Amino acid sequence: MRRLCMFAAGFAAAIVGCVLLQPGSTVWLAGAVFAAVSFGAFFLRGRMARRIAICCMGLCVGLFWYAGYTQIFVAPAMRADGQTLRLSAVAADYPESTRYGASVAAEVQLEGRRYDAVIYLRGQAPEIRPGDTLQLDALLQLTDGERSEAGMYLRSRGVLLLAKARSAVSITPGGGIPARMLPARLAHALRQKIAALFPADTAGFLAALLTGRRSGLPAEAQTGLSIAGIYHVAAVSGMHVSILLGMIVLLCGARRRLAAAVGVPVVVLFVLMTGAPASAVRAGCMQVLLLLAPLAKRENDMPTSIMAALTLLLAANPWSALDVGLQLSFTSITGILLFSGPIYRQVAGWKWLRHLLRKKTPLSWLARTMVSSFACSIGSLALSLPLSAAYFRMVSIAAPVTNVLCLWAVTLLFPAGLVVCLAGFVLGQLMLGPAWVVSWLARYVLGVCALISRVPLAALYLENGYLWALAAVYYLAVLGYALRPEAGGKRLAAAALAAAFAVGLTLCYLDYHLPDFTFTALDVGQGQCLIYNCGTQTCLIDCGGDEDDSGELAARFLQANGEYRVEALVLTHYDADHVNGVCQLLRRVHVNTLYLADTADASGLRAQIELQAKAAGSALVYVREDMQIPLGKAEIQIFAPVSDDFDNDCGLSCLASNGKYDILITGDMTRQAEWRLMSLHELPDVELLVAGHHGAKTSTSEALLALTQPETVLISVGKENSFGHPASQTLDRLRQAGAAVYRTDENGTITIRG
Repeated sequence: MRRLCMFAAGFAAAIVGCVLLQPGSTVWLAGAVFAAVSFGAFFLRGRMARRIAICCMGLCVGLFWYAGYTQIFVAPAMRADGQTLRLSAVAADYPESTRYGASVAAEVQLEGRRYDAVIYLRGQAPEIRPGDTLQLDALLQLTDGERSEAGMYLRSRGVLLLAKARSAVSITPGGGIPARMLPARLAHALRQKIAALFPADTAGFLAALLTGRRSGLPAEAQTGLSIAGIYHVAAVSGMHVSILLGMIVLLCGARRRLAAAVGVPVVVLFVLMTGAPASAVRAGCMQVLLLLAPLAKRENDMPTSIMAALTLLLAANPWSALDVGLQLSFTSITGILLFSGPIYRQVAGWKWLRHLLRKKTPLSWLARTMVSSFACSIGSLALSLPLSAAYFRMVSIAAPVTNVLCLWAVTLLFPAGLVVCLAGFVLGQLMLGPAWVVSWLARYVLGVCALISRVPLAALYLENGYLWALAAVYYLAVLGYALRPEAGGKRLAAAALAAAFAVGLTLCYLDYHLPDFTFTALDVGQGQCLIYNCGTQTCLIDCGGDEDDSGELAARFLQANGEYRVEALVLTHYDADHVNGVCQLLRRVHVNTLYLADTADASGLRAQIELQAKAAGSALVYVREDMQIPLGKAEIQIFAPVSDDFDNDCGLSCLASNGKYDILITGDMTRQAEWRLMSLHELPDVELLVAGHHGAKTSTSEALLALTQPETVLISVGKENSFGHPASQTLDRLRQAGAAVYRTDENGTITIRG
């Protein structure tokens, strides 16, 4: 089977190289060169010559496959890019609500070929089921036309086209259920059963665990799982497939043919039900080969299984090489195979564990599971941690501990939850009792993660060079232990690691707190979140942007710089792009006082913030007249609303002053409100002005610029936003005023030190 491994390695290397380098027409020439080398090597003697021939043949086939795939399959989609066409599509899943309407995964026919696409519809999500036929006029776009992050993510998942509706959609119910749509319907039915049987606080976690759908998992739970380092349990991966196969093998006993006959279709169905993410497909391929190898009288070779799974994924969709899940899945399983065995044997050799592990009692099973979880966690991190740090800018220090504490519970929770749901289809409400019992396992996992996520330094948020250095030190420690688990000097190594962390964290803290002040505009997309720090005290002005992400981003930035408490949070007004991250921030960081405008709010966000603030123990102050907030050596003046109208002009504005450096923040004020603000207050010349309303043409007027004469103007704005911010008129006014302009869509997070 090693020959297959070498061929698959060459094939995968060719596909990955083509996706990254985009070689164009030269791919045919390169394929011909490798074909010639392979042909010539076959006539040479020796094992090395045969290996070279097989690898070069894999490279040749991979290059030709990529070239043929793009010519035959991608070319028709490229011709349709930018055209508005009448589409007949078959829904592949149930619709989901979006910020501006709804979206549904579908299959679209173009020039006789079937493409996976996402169709964006106007208005609320209609009643659509997998297998229904949709008729509509739609603008087609390639998913990676400009290699955007979202577009490349969709391309890596096999979605080649986006279709934006330009007319009402006509829905024709499917006469039957096409076989390829059955997994989506079964997954939907399973999620409905989970919602019907399990309590609301655990149903979202069970749905993620059993079906891979995380939309029902609260943001607080997702954050806890991520910081604690076991977010992978909520994204179907090899662990889930292994547990499922273990159930089947346990039921079938020693009957290998029966286990294969049952296991192969069940594993395939489960992978399809979860949407066939790369990690699940990889695990499914490996487990199918594991079942079939003995029947074919072949030894199950793990490297061959890994490379065969990778080849299958890349052959089906070359751009899956860009999928973060695929990269993490393959690096994790490779690390586990290389390192977890020696680590397990080293830990199991401890005197106080040795006798316990040999017994056959529930306590011994728990001990073996915990030791195995630790060994697999270290093995996985040994190769996957650099990728995780690069993609997510976070390193979970607590991951090995969390895996030990929680994976045994997940190992029980997955089969128990699945059995309860399957029985629920037959017994209905009679399974409410067992579901209630099983829910406590879910509560245990979520509770442990929530507790660990609140521990300082449970994770490193890589916001600066010091923290990157600490992450590198931690990784070297993990890698060193994985390579030499039996090596001595562990106490000295642990002491050195602790000393490195102490020095690094101290330098990081001093770098942020030694200046007279720091003012930061976080890159939260289309929104605003400003952080003003003076000494040991911190004030935030607004916290909104990309849903809960803005609050999480603010919490990570603060904790990365040693801040776990905020003295004040000022909300200029209740637009979502200024406040929709507040609740998540309050869950993650203690805020002493919230300063709010006492104005009406039709969106309901004010009420949510008030409830969350009371739950978090934060004081609420409603600003009806001007106020001053002392902040170390600085002072923040909060100006009361200058208008009673229910619009952007009824919000708060702030002037932060530290010595001779003044910062003016006007929220989303229009030029009319700016006039009122200037007439009611003696505004000084300011060194920094935060442009009003993200640079909209109706704000940051000539009069305000003439009065305040800012040296620098900062614009908090999202890339390619639908509002056209910042407006060209505003940018022209800023240029005429002679101010230096910095934008979060171009510069990312911006920090000014005084």
